[in-house]
Amino acid sequence: MDKFLNRPKRDNPEFDSSNTVRKSKHRKYDESYMDYGFTYTLVENEERPQCVICFKEMAVESMLPNKIKRHLETVHETLKNKPRTYFESKLKAMREQKITFAKHAKIPSKALLASYKVAYQVAKCKKPHTISEQLILPAAMDMVSIMLGEAAAKQLMNIPLSDTTISRRILDLAEDINDQLIDKLKGKDFSLQLDEATDNNNDGHLICYVRFIDGGVFHEDLLFCRTIKSQARAIDLFQMLDFFITENNLMWEMCCGICTDRVRSMSGCYNGLQALIKRKAPFAVWTHCIIHREALASTSISPSLDEVLQSTIKIVNFIKTRPLKSRCFEQMCVDMGAEHTSLLYYCNSR
Repeated sequence: MDKFLNRPKRDNPEFDSSNTVRKSKHRKYDESYMDYGFTYTLVENEERPQCVICFKEMAVESMLPNKIKRHLETVHETLKNKPRTYFESKLKAMREQKITFAKHAKIPSKALLASYKVAYQVAKCKKPHTISEQLILPAAMDMVSIMLGEAAAKQLMNIPLSDTTISRRILDLAEDINDQLIDKLKGKDFSLQLDEATDNNNDGHLICYVRFIDGGVFHEDLLFCRTIKSQARAIDLFQMLDFFITENNLMWEMCCGICTDRVRSMSGCYNGLQALIKRKAPFAVWTHCIIHREALASTSISPSLDEVLQSTIKIVNFIKTRPLKSRCFEQMCVDMGAEHTSLLYYCNSR
């Protein structure tokens, strides 16, 4: 009796709640539950009761005869006296309905491939995603109906070409191309070319190109283009680059070359980006970008050549100031049989 009278209470500091955790007990499904119109479904490897009439899934704690019987008597009161065979027929119909839904939701392999092909062409031509459903599909149906008949044209309706679908397809293609490029880079020497650029919204981007040898042939491709969210210091740019290299399991030791412009944050030999990369890749060699070399050379050009350059700039600006002058110049080029018929504005890099 003293054991029951003198046991510690919950507000007593000596009471240890860690030793009083109850173990959850889950009942298993029994075939007799079909008499009440209940089967079971697996959710995270747990059996949960499911009604074959309204398809409602109940909690694990509801796997009790009195609870599932209460559901039948309260929700489906008119069916409480139905025999077991009635609920078995409902279970069979429910399973057939799931199979039918799965068949209709599944996209045929040819239609899926066609959807990816269209998404690739839309991305390649840089067209809006809505063009696939508004222009490509109707045009394709008209061509197929004329050449092959209406029955073949109706099969094109199975190809998913909505705006959101094309957007997902393009993202999948981009991820696949990135994965292929990363697989080719693994275990091979590569060099990086880095540049900081801005778009039309004046948002900064770090653009990285990679060059490597594959099958005895030099390949150059865009490695990534990431938005600069903070300052454009050397440490910020290096963290973006290092995160990409580490995330894709590439080895810094295989980096043998770095190419940047002459900006201090890029080319600084102590705290610049090339210095931070050399700490990770000690055998990497830094080189100056050739385009920016030409731009620097144009600033210190000799007076005789600079006079010719300034005259060329004045001629180009004179022609491009008015649309009429541009059209007359284009017509003159056509009459002369010139290969090019238009001029571009002058810039230092060009």
